[in-house]
Amino acid sequence: MITTVLVFVVLGIVAFHVVAAFYLAETFTRAKRRRVQGTPADLGLRYEDIQFLTADRLVLRGWFIESPGARATIVIVHDVEGTRADEQQGLLALQRDYVRRGFNVFSFDLRGHGESAGRRDGLGAAERLDVQAAVAYARRRTGRLPIIIHGFGLGAALAITVAARGIDVVAVIADSSFTSMVAYLRLRSPHVPAHLFRLACAFARRLFKADPGVLRPITVVDRVDLPVLFVHAEGDSVVPVSHSLNLAAASLDPRDRVWTLPDLTEHCHNYLQSPEIYMARCVEFVDLVVPTRLLEVQAV
Repeated sequence: MITTVLVFVVLGIVAFHVVAAFYLAETFTRAKRRRVQGTPADLGLRYEDIQFLTADRLVLRGWFIESPGARATIVIVHDVEGTRADEQQGLLALQRDYVRRGFNVFSFDLRGHGESAGRRDGLGAAERLDVQAAVAYARRRTGRLPIIIHGFGLGAALAITVAARGIDVVAVIADSSFTSMVAYLRLRSPHVPAHLFRLACAFARRLFKADPGVLRPITVVDRVDLPVLFVHAEGDSVVPVSHSLNLAAASLDPRDRVWTLPDLTEHCHNYLQSPEIYMARCVEFVDLVVPTRLLEVQAV
């Protein structure tokens, strides 16, 4: 009798862990889709609605804003649960500020977000294809003009990862990146027991085709053969500043720059806190990568 009870208790515990792990995996991969709030027209900018395909034949949507005589094209990649017009990060205003400073801007919604197709988050594995497709579109659209990726949070981690694969860009601005998707998910679920977390990651990989172990910028940043500007709030309450500092340390590229902002605690809110200072630092970094004399030679 006691043995039977113990068997049922054990089975109940196992069932509980399986259900809990499945719930976590489903939560990790569930697309948190929000509407795209506003357009560049709201800020007096002319833009073009764009649809483009990823390598796995998914339709993504974005917009292209042209700046006459542009010196480079900025590809903006939003954070987790964001859109190309994310209000919490001020992405529309950021795009306006780039255009005013002589840059084309191409921003888009990652799969499962905004107006792009897709029902699940790929936890970074599939989203790498989105960034690659966006850069390929910008290249086709702008010819030989230099391309820079400006990513936020997840977008920053994706930018570093695709840059390590030799994508056709000249620099990356990585605002509030994390070192790996597994580390980020752990930050989001600190009270989940380690064994349950590992089981949830396994379920995400097997059941939802979303492998959190794939997106690991910390392991590939040393292969990024271009300058990176790491930006992070010192008091970031979601992703600690140590993530960007560790990425910069692992890179060892003397062309990299690290800018940490004291007294700020919000994640990816650095632009909104001080737009003029933020833009000045970004443009100063771009000046080092795309000097005026290089543009003059290209124009000839």
